[in-house]
Amino acid sequence: MPGAQAIAAVPPGTLARRVGAARVYDHVVVVDPLDVVDPSAADAALISAMAAGDQDALRSLYDRYGRMLHAIAVRITGDGQAAEECTQDAFMAAWRSAHSFDPGRSRPSTWLCAIARNRALDAARAQARRPVPHDEIEPDGRAPDTADLVEDADAAVQVAEAMAKLPPAQFDVLQLSYFDGLSQSQIAERLQLPLGTVKSRMRLAMERMREVARDLGLEA
Repeated sequence: MPGAQAIAAVPPGTLARRVGAARVYDHVVVVDPLDVVDPSAADAALISAMAAGDQDALRSLYDRYGRMLHAIAVRITGDGQAAEECTQDAFMAAWRSAHSFDPGRSRPSTWLCAIARNRALDAARAQARRPVPHDEIEPDGRAPDTADLVEDADAAVQVAEAMAKLPPAQFDVLQLSYFDGLSQSQIAERLQLPLGTVKSRMRLAMERMREVARDLGLEA
């Protein structure tokens, strides 16, 4: 299948770097050349290139969103292997339907998250149709309800969408921490950045995500 090897061979990394502006945090001016505007236009350009058969564009989108889509699928299916298959299927579906993407109707991240969500929900429903082992039946005698999974999935997609709006530099450090479980020192080593730079980007990313969590009612 076209693009399958491209996905399988994706190395860890980041998208192209851009120039941004300064921000003020705790009365200190933090100048980060990568603290930039919403990257939707760059993502849309990658989808356009992918529609023309550019496998490098597919790899770049996988590099940016692969962990995120996998996390959504895990949240819905509760199964790492099924989530991996859903993630692969989602990017293959994106590859095949890239020509139909309309940036005037949705954000690239919205489009990708919706594909992953739907693939994962299909997998969860298929699991629900199978006989449920006794130890997985809930105390009230019911099998796990896929309606509950849909509600959880929508919340996970909203958080993923919020992350996708972060500037690439902040997105990179947050996903390495959240999805890969790396410490700030390990992130600095992976990205070849000073530890102080990683801490600044993480702090700004978490501040923005706290605002999103409040808006979505996700804070405890």
